[in-house]
Amino acid sequence: MIVDVVLAAGARLGEGPLWDPRAAALRWVDIEPGLVHRFDPESSEDTSFEAGEPVGAVAVRRDGGLVLATASGISTCAEDGSGLTRLHEVSTDPPGGRFNDGKADPWGRFWAGTMHEGKGRAGAFYRLDPDGSLHEMLTDVSVSNGLGWSPDGRTMYYTDTPTGGVDAFDHDPETGTISRRRRLFDVERGWPDGLTVDVEGNLWVALWDGWAVRRYMPDGRLVDTVELPAQRITSCAFGGTDLSTLYLTSARTGLSADELDRQPHAGSLFALDAQVSGQAPGEWAG
Repeated sequence: MIVDVVLAAGARLGEGPLWDPRAAALRWVDIEPGLVHRFDPESSEDTSFEAGEPVGAVAVRRDGGLVLATASGISTCAEDGSGLTRLHEVSTDPPGGRFNDGKADPWGRFWAGTMHEGKGRAGAFYRLDPDGSLHEMLTDVSVSNGLGWSPDGRTMYYTDTPTGGVDAFDHDPETGTISRRRRLFDVERGWPDGLTVDVEGNLWVALWDGWAVRRYMPDGRLVDTVELPAQRITSCAFGGTDLSTLYLTSARTGLSADELDRQPHAGSLFALDAQVSGQAPGEWAG
């Protein structure tokens, strides 16, 4: 598969790519400077607004606007960042953590989790329902990261990065409840970061410090490894009119000057023809 650099973004910690079909654009975040981006593949134009604090995830709101998971909580805003309104303040114990990754599901809910740099198991994983209620789904989380759902909605996939693998849960699409957590597969190259699931049920997992994205079958068997010209690949999402382009974010944070010299594309936005389509992205119905 041929990998293209579609935006030399120089992001410090690019994350959370999300295809927005109505805008025909890719939304993504640069966590550390708190920037929410909008990339137009047709024009290659990228614009952004400041969230006012580190922002870990963005999702589209069904009735218009966006929902953000930031350092201190969950908020809504217009597409240009105006009208920022806090829905829930969320703290980590000890204080000082932040939201790290999140995604809207196909049933109108928004899921996001927290982390605390250097403090293991101080994070949690949350579900925001369409009625605005927030539910703590998991505790003792180290670095809440990638998530996705099987095409039938009966399985949810989840990554707590320092555990070194991807877990699966039984998932009830009607209620959003999860149960029977089990390890689906371990990642033996770098660390599992963001992920997405295609229409065939395969998982695509971005590898932090792994220089690649990998595709796994629903039973956890490795299918493909796609090499990338950046060490810290952070997340991936299907986009484009037929959802067959896989977009990938990456990071520069924590890399030395020598390491950055060897990988000038670190922090860029990449794209490849995945030769399979992704599932339609979810929207928060609140």
